[in-house]
Amino acid sequence: MAGDSGREATDTSGHKALSELQRALALLAEAESLWADAAMALGRVAGSGVAEWLGYVSLEHLLAHRMSCRGAAARELMRVARFLDAHPRSAAAVRAGYLSWTHAESLARSVADDRGEVFAEHESELLAAARSHEPEAFDRLLHTWRSRVDREADAADAERSWRRRSLTMQLAFDGSSHGRFRLDPVSTEIVAAALETPPDPVHAVPEPRTPAQRRADALVDLCRGDHPAGAEAGGMAGTPAARATVDVVIDVETLADGDTVTVGRLRRELGRGGPISGPGLDRLLCDASFRALVTDGSRTVLAYNRATPDIPPALRRLVRIRDRHCTFAGCDRHWTWCDLHHIVPRHRGGPTTADNLTLLCRHHHGAVHDGGWHLSRAPDGTIGVRSP
Repeated sequence: MAGDSGREATDTSGHKALSELQRALALLAEAESLWADAAMALGRVAGSGVAEWLGYVSLEHLLAHRMSCRGAAARELMRVARFLDAHPRSAAAVRAGYLSWTHAESLARSVADDRGEVFAEHESELLAAARSHEPEAFDRLLHTWRSRVDREADAADAERSWRRRSLTMQLAFDGSSHGRFRLDPVSTEIVAAALETPPDPVHAVPEPRTPAQRRADALVDLCRGDHPAGAEAGGMAGTPAARATVDVVIDVETLADGDTVTVGRLRRELGRGGPISGPGLDRLLCDASFRALVTDGSRTVLAYNRATPDIPPALRRLVRIRDRHCTFAGCDRHWTWCDLHHIVPRHRGGPTTADNLTLLCRHHHGAVHDGGWHLSRAPDGTIGVRSP
């Protein structure tokens, strides 16, 4: 009996939810119809000057004020309004629910004033396509249509996309960074192909990287010149570009690492990248030429040494030929994706010799310095790995 009552309660709850869903869908359909009516009414008064008569610069400004919406939303509404006013068949399709408001916005963006006659020739086919294509797919279809019917506009679109290319980076207080970029379609294809990486093994140690982490690592490798595209399979072509010299700014009290350190004197950072953690600094100095600028307070420079020698090219080549790939247990990532790692860190007295050097991919190099994993070389030359 208890089971029957529970089932009845579940059925009642399910029917109630279904009823609410149907009501919500009906209201949304009615809302789309009302938006169409409002847009067509706005389209009819677009050129009347009524907004200016009421003291507004334009209808867009009036809508932004009266609807308390952003200017971009008001401009989008007026774009659709003018489009529907100029194309009654599309307006009727929105009003009848055959064309969604989202699809109407896409059409309004694609059909410029000078494409009205061309659109009229293809309106029936495009309206039919809108019913069978999701918004994103419909946008792609419209882009292709626009490029076919208006070659000048297509060229202008390409030029505008190229001019808008950008990449910005913003440093965070801890020395990390975030940013955003915008690329034209051709550049997007090139970059996407360059950042494509095979998945990490499912049982990799540490945990496999996410696709986003793999792309981030690939971007850094590209900037350093370590991308495998220039290397023959198993060969030594495509030698990495020379590594830039890194400036490390460190306060004398931080360098001493004493028990009592004035907070105002704590300083350990990169010349351009800002503060860096101890493990991060260890990882960076493992395979880079660097200069140390030692300060006593914020303004007094005690020493600024010459750049430390980089790993000699012949020794770097020897280690690559010997190891061939990342030597972390279970990893076979090609040498073109690897750093040379000092088993005993060189800033702690570790020599730059073949016995003290081994190949680690950037993922496992981070695991050693940031994750606490330890490497050692056995008498037979093999690399041992010890967990934190």
